[in-house]
Amino acid sequence: MADWQKPETLAIWLTIGVTLVLFLVLVLILFTRIYIKRILTEQSEKNRLKLDHQKELLKDSIRVQERERNRIAADLHDGLIAKLNVLLLTIHSNESTDKSTKLLRESIGVARRISHDLSPPLLGETDFSDLIAEFVSPLRNNMQVKYYLSEHTKESLGDDVKLQLLRVVQEIISNTLKHSRATMIDVNLRLSKGMLWLSIADNGKGFQVEEKHKGLGQKNIEMRLQLLKGNYRVKSSEAKGTSYLIYLPI
Repeated sequence: MADWQKPETLAIWLTIGVTLVLFLVLVLILFTRIYIKRILTEQSEKNRLKLDHQKELLKDSIRVQERERNRIAADLHDGLIAKLNVLLLTIHSNESTDKSTKLLRESIGVARRISHDLSPPLLGETDFSDLIAEFVSPLRNNMQVKYYLSEHTKESLGDDVKLQLLRVVQEIISNTLKHSRATMIDVNLRLSKGMLWLSIADNGKGFQVEEKHKGLGQKNIEMRLQLLKGNYRVKSSEAKGTSYLIYLPI
């Protein structure tokens, strides 16, 4: 009988084999536990970051509301109340009724603008594309405005979706008017089955995107689009303008 056929030798090889298999199993279990632990740690970190981000957005939401209140208060004080005070002085001074009538019409116009800012009229009966057209139309008095609508499906946006999207457009264009020194704004709205795309571009001076993302205006945009389960991208470079691309499921 050969040595390797002896029971003692076979027992030794069997022991070695079993030991090796057990070792490999233990190593596999160890690496599996390490991998699972790492996955859980990464997921926990993602959840923590997401929670921190949600808390920050909530704080930003409060700051945005306070900013809007301050803006409305300023519009009332500097616009409407100032005109009404002048109208009151005009009436008491017995000046011409033409001037009083003009001041009264201007006051009504300011009150209507403030009312529209707070809640656009006939929101439920007006398509989002028409709301955008109505908003950008007055801008043509001071700059070149292009508005293009590509509609491949019948619009079916809810009132809250239309209002939040309109606020996003107002925020973007307001920032453009205040800071970019742009002479042209290009707005493109595309409605396809299940998706809305909206691009807003200008030829202004541009800005550093990383720094701008820290501002309250950008966080306001992000907060509103997050409520709609949408997203956006922004590109900007000095002297080449800024472009926003907004997309969300509908």
